[in-house]
Amino acid sequence: MGNNVSKEQTASARHVDLYAFLVKYHNSDFTNEGNSIRLKSNHSISIKKGYTGYKDFATGETGNSIDFLKNYMGYRFVDAVQALSTGSTTVYSKNVQQNGIKAVPPQFPSPVDGMYKNLFAYLLNRGISGETIQMLINQKTMYQEKSRNNIVFINMEKNFAEIRGTYTFGKAFHGIVPDSRHDGFWWFRTSKNAAKGYICEAAIDAISLYELHRIQKIPEDAYYISIAGASKQPAINRLKNSKLNIIIAADNDAAGQKCRDRNSELEYILPVHKDWNEDLQNLKNNYVVVG
Repeated sequence: MGNNVSKEQTASARHVDLYAFLVKYHNSDFTNEGNSIRLKSNHSISIKKGYTGYKDFATGETGNSIDFLKNYMGYRFVDAVQALSTGSTTVYSKNVQQNGIKAVPPQFPSPVDGMYKNLFAYLLNRGISGETIQMLINQKTMYQEKSRNNIVFINMEKNFAEIRGTYTFGKAFHGIVPDSRHDGFWWFRTSKNAAKGYICEAAIDAISLYELHRIQKIPEDAYYISIAGASKQPAINRLKNSKLNIIIAADNDAAGQKCRDRNSELEYILPVHKDWNEDLQNLKNNYVVVG
């Protein structure tokens, strides 16, 4: 494909029926749900039939057809415009989802008064050391919320937060605080001179990778980053534009592989098991002290 597209092509591509395009060309990446389809790798993202955009119900993020192909399907801008402009039906609707993100600051949950008992119990059970837990609390990047005792992983810019339930039975709740920055991420670093950034899918995985490096005595001046989901391409794109040497540290599964494929120019590392926390727990459970 060529490297140029006109303003007219771009405007037309933004109004293409995204649902029809994806069903025709990328059907295997989606599941049907009534008059909508949802991305298999991120079920909170929905594309409604007859609309020209998408919505992420977990984060509130919305965008047009070009945005979706760029952010979630790995297209370059020019390729997205040209693909949408070829053989697709253009629609104009009063009900089209609005582009962009509402400029509403996130309302972070209030912290619990007193000790973070549930937070400590949950993270210690996941193999995270008490020293590391206290470090992150002291940095004010993590706390236990008051109403539901969830763990809130809040970034230092105070525009993004990831939430993790603390129940030890069943699958723990995992989500993002509404109105968080759509390309935001959670992070901590080991040094002000850190020039490397590991992109993980969840805060617990980022912390676990840091713990693994400590246990294995691998000195790292690095940022440990969570984008809260393998499909969060806007966050990855933002990090690509930073001065950091970015390394993809996504899960060892299908969604993680799609993330690596979308960002094939970046270096990557793989956990042995599904994710870094499983690696950490396995290492600690099989650790033998000699002497």
